[in-house]
Amino acid sequence: MSKEITHDGVVVKTDGREVSVMIVQTSACSGCHAKGACMASDKDEKIIVADSAGQTFRPGDQVTLVGSNSMAWSALAYAFVLPTVLAMAVLFAAASFWGEGVAALVVLAFLGLYFFVLWLFRDKMKTAFTFRVEPKRPAYVPE
Repeated sequence: MSKEITHDGVVVKTDGREVSVMIVQTSACSGCHAKGACMASDKDEKIIVADSAGQTFRPGDQVTLVGSNSMAWSALAYAFVLPTVLAMAVLFAAASFWGEGVAALVVLAFLGLYFFVLWLFRDKMKTAFTFRVEPKRPAYVPE
């Protein structure tokens, strides 16, 4: 299993050491022949700001964003695993005090607070979740 996650993209802006790269995320079924009749296929463009590591890039350059696999697992834990476990604990605790209806509202308020706190720490988390930019290498073509 690879220890790195890569995304191909296009440089849209450079600013000192930071490079803004547009990547296109597609769903797993976007390559399906029936995607025109299905609402499940989707495509989303995202702008990722990455460190150029001293390399020079210009808007329009084809690049590869590289991130660590451990970074992906950490993001998954912060976004899904941790809030789910904490929400279940809050649900059971609140249900034992106030009943199910109020407990459901308490859990929704807790999740709102959890994601608000993540948003407050977004600048600190940017340092933990960083991509590096590499020039895109041409595909190998045998002679």
